[in-house]
Amino acid sequence: MSQNSHVTLECRNLTKSFYSTDPPTQVINGIDLTVRKGEFVVVMGASGSGKSTLLHNLSGMDRPTSGKVLLEGRDQTSLSDAEMSRVRLRRIGLIFQQAYFLSNLDVRDNILLPALKAAPKEKNAAIARVDALMERFGIAHVRRHGITQVSGGQLQRASICRALACELSILFADEPTGALNSSMTTEVMDALTDVHSEGTTLVMVTHDPACAVRADRVIYLRDGLLVDSREMGPWTGEQSARREDDLLAWLREKGF
Repeated sequence: MSQNSHVTLECRNLTKSFYSTDPPTQVINGIDLTVRKGEFVVVMGASGSGKSTLLHNLSGMDRPTSGKVLLEGRDQTSLSDAEMSRVRLRRIGLIFQQAYFLSNLDVRDNILLPALKAAPKEKNAAIARVDALMERFGIAHVRRHGITQVSGGQLQRASICRALACELSILFADEPTGALNSSMTTEVMDALTDVHSEGTTLVMVTHDPACAVRADRVIYLRDGLLVDSREMGPWTGEQSARREDDLLAWLREKGF
């Protein structure tokens, strides 16, 4: 078990194979990765390189074939399914390309539901936290709207609120802007940048260099291997164009 209080997430010799093919398909081929507390890491690579599979295994949504995933020093791969579900509910935030919400609940109740499930005896505190988050991310005015009555950008900001409704250790985002237009993409990335600036550890998969420039570090996958990484340093809006040009040049060297 890791004793490093400055590390939120580690994986060691992580592999993932799928056995529905003959021979089996190995998608992750022995990845070692450390994510520091408060760091924003972006995972990039060509289609089929293993980006989403890696994120699913790091977040406990799927189990690796071999290797270990440690969250704040605790080996997640040794947990039972029920124990892992509790960790995901209470300590891990998840945002996907599509916002998965219940159609029979309004926006606010969709955000609130996981927090109530995680701590049913703390209803008033959960309600206050959710209302504050919705205000902070500019969606308080649609709190009673149905999920089909709001924009894609508003739904993704609601996904961020839902993830932050519990005191999470790390936030995972899998192509969170992949289905959005440019203005909505900026809305969501501004919100994620705000979350990161307050110290939240964030791991995001994206194909979009304009989103990746906001990261502290970009890692590049090829054929299930972590082939390179690039330290980006702190992001500011004024540097965005130059950072994107530099990142694009680096990505082209990788064959992106």
